[in-house]
Amino acid sequence: MDIVKTVADAIAEIPGHPSSREVARVAIEEYQKALWTPLFDQENRFGMVPELRRRHAQMLTAHIMHAIGDYLCPHGEVDGLREANGKLFEMIYESGAYIVTDADRQAAGLPMRGPYGLTLQELQIMEAKRIEAMLSPMPPMIHVSNSVI
Repeated sequence: MDIVKTVADAIAEIPGHPSSREVARVAIEEYQKALWTPLFDQENRFGMVPELRRRHAQMLTAHIMHAIGDYLCPHGEVDGLREANGKLFEMIYESGAYIVTDADRQAAGLPMRGPYGLTLQELQIMEAKRIEAMLSPMPPMIHVSNSVI
């Protein structure tokens, strides 16, 4: 996603001889479209639903950068820190990653997770699939002899 090219293309498409104010307006609008998604999903037919993906990505990025920031730039150089933060945010946002905490699960009325991060029901489902695989018949095997006649 090349934001500068997108903005330059939008400015180039302004008809006539635009004023500097018009150029600035178009540039700001294009930067906003490229950098910030709308607060609400406009395509949802069931009403306005908040677009939380950016917020979740920002929270996760901030949490990670808080933990590793001191190790990235110990000499006060902030350019590397900014670049790492930007790349990390882009990766998290594009993948749609989100962490569901125990507090989130409790607020949603979901069962709590065990020590391995799974609920009791999830463990039971996984164990049932393992047992089913172990009890299923073995595929037929053909033994080929390499004897010389």
